Amino acid sequence: MVMDGKKRELKGQEMAKQVDCLKRIDDYRYQIKSQSSNNTYEINSTELGFFCSCPDHKFRGVKCKHIYCVEFSLQIRQTVKEQIVIKPVNVQDCPVCLVSDNVVKHGIRNNKSGQIQKFFCKCCNKWFSINYGFEKMHSTPQMITAAMQLYFSNESYRNIKKFLELQGVKISHVAVYKWITKYVKLMDKYLEQIKPNVSNAWRTDELYFKVKGNTKYLYALMDDETRFWIAQQVGDSKYTEDIKPLLQKGKRDCWKKTIGIDKRWST
Repeated sequence: MVMDGKKRELKGQEMAKQVDCLKRIDDYRYQIKSQSSNNTYEINSTELGFFCSCPDHKFRGVKCKHIYCVEFSLQIRQTVKEQIVIKPVNVQDCPVCLVSDNVVKHGIRNNKSGQIQKFFCKCCNKWFSINYGFEKMHSTPQMITAAMQLYFSNESYRNIKKFLELQGVKISHVAVYKWITKYVKLMDKYLEQIKPNVSNAWRTDELYFKVKGNTKYLYALMDDETRFWIAQQVGDSKYTEDIKPLLQKGKRDCWKKTIGIDKRWST
């Protein structure tokens, strides 16, 4: 029984590394494809632990490889989550004189975006407020972030405009487009500053798509352990495209001196 349990654990660990093996429905439900049939098993998270619909767990009452797979996948997600650190906003330095640390809170400023804390610098005698990312924006941060969420949920600009109008916000779909353009660029700049903590084994693969009838190939570089999307490159050919820039960008962004490409998944 010990050996069987160890084999299930190793098998679940291997399954967790496969891209299309595990499907997360929500925080409590997961689906896994059977490796020996066309069945799909469902794993539910309860107060008593995980329960799987496969015969190995349902009838034998053992911890199956599918439960191990979910547990390993959750461990990987937690590891990636802990590595993403957002620095807190520092209001000790005055944005005007840049060198002052003699800053005090002094009142509240009311505008269309709500109440914003005011600060006063005793060195340069300047007033300032901090509203990072939403300076000089007429709409509230809540409305802007709601528009962003709807956009990434595949809603059109006009549908987002209709939603905001129901919330009492008069805005055009062109303004929504400008929001999306502005904050996507800000997110890209922030992501460029993040150093991902990836392993030394990466996966490479490609897929093709058409742009106005022309076939293009998207080459992707992904970390084998965390599934972090490291770099990408678009090419015109599958067999003659030079992907050295892809690998060089991956080494540069991840600060790796040496990397290993896992050929089992590369094409």
